[in-house]
Amino acid sequence: MTRVRLKGLNSIRKRLADGSTATYWYAWKGGPRLPGAPGSPEFVAAFVAAHEARKTPTGDDLRTLVNQYRGSPEFTGLADATRKVWLRWLDRIAETEGDLAIGGLPLAALDDRRVRADILAWRDQWAHQPRTADYAMQGLTRVLSWGMERGLLALNAAAGVSQLYKGNRADQIWTDAEIAAFVAAAPSPEVGFIIRLACVTGLRREDLAALAWSHVGDVAIVKPTSKSRGQKSAIIPLLPETTALLNEIRKQQLSRHTELSEAARRKGKPTPPVPLTVLSNTRGRPWKVTGLDSAVQDTKAAATPPIDKHLHDTRGTFGTRLRKKARLTASEIADVLGWEEERAERLLAVYVDRDDIVRSIAERISRNEAGT
Repeated sequence: MTRVRLKGLNSIRKRLADGSTATYWYAWKGGPRLPGAPGSPEFVAAFVAAHEARKTPTGDDLRTLVNQYRGSPEFTGLADATRKVWLRWLDRIAETEGDLAIGGLPLAALDDRRVRADILAWRDQWAHQPRTADYAMQGLTRVLSWGMERGLLALNAAAGVSQLYKGNRADQIWTDAEIAAFVAAAPSPEVGFIIRLACVTGLRREDLAALAWSHVGDVAIVKPTSKSRGQKSAIIPLLPETTALLNEIRKQQLSRHTELSEAARRKGKPTPPVPLTVLSNTRGRPWKVTGLDSAVQDTKAAATPPIDKHLHDTRGTFGTRLRKKARLTASEIADVLGWEEERAERLLAVYVDRDDIVRSIAERISRNEAGT
């Protein structure tokens, strides 16, 4: 006789009034009780029916909310690479099988703050991988926030949950080797320019994408910042290497424009305009922020070895160059980057001043040995 293994079965032993014990079987932990003896046709049929019912969206649970979010313009409007990343997490959030699954949570339960215990238990299954656990919460927070905006939820029960990953990136910079590896892995010069320009300007992602040639002056870049909604301007002094890179970008941009214009002429289409932004893609168009971010993420992953630095780490990289190349003080660097002076001092102490001290000691030892 063939034995069928029923995955997820849960049993509970209870002592009866007469002192004997009985075992009760459930389709899953917290699921419906199953009739008949384990393995009997009645038992198996009830198990299958319970799980089929569990897979059918009820219309008022988290799984249904996830499916609605998938079809929303907020999700479909994301870059392909970004959607691909979040789709994996949406699948996990919508799961209803397993003791820790949360996809079957009713929307009414999600409006009760006590549901955070279930949410944290779900997150903690990846506690040994803090970054993964944090990604899980980011995905869930996205869905619940969307539900609030649509009036389907009264609160976001996942909001305010502290991150498990405690990595400190305040002192991270891109090394020359990492920049070279990024450029080598980039699918086009246009992608390679993103990190190179970020490292010599310290501009944030949104400001990089929107940087126009009209913002570039003779001695500095003056760019209204997106973070201040245009109320403040970033004033970026032009280092010699920044000017050289801008010239290289302009040359490549004009070469790409000639190539695109020729292709348009062959197809009988109008000549495309010359890009007004410093960074543009292979079609000669300005980068969208999501597209720029996806290009960076994909190239970091394709590098050998993969690069474990963030795009915003280029701001600290630029800070070290301002000290090394222009000898700016910590206070001046903090003004350029919009940082607290203490943060600039900490960065310089780790990456610049320490090197200067070590180099000075080495030179002194060398002179002493030569004198001896």
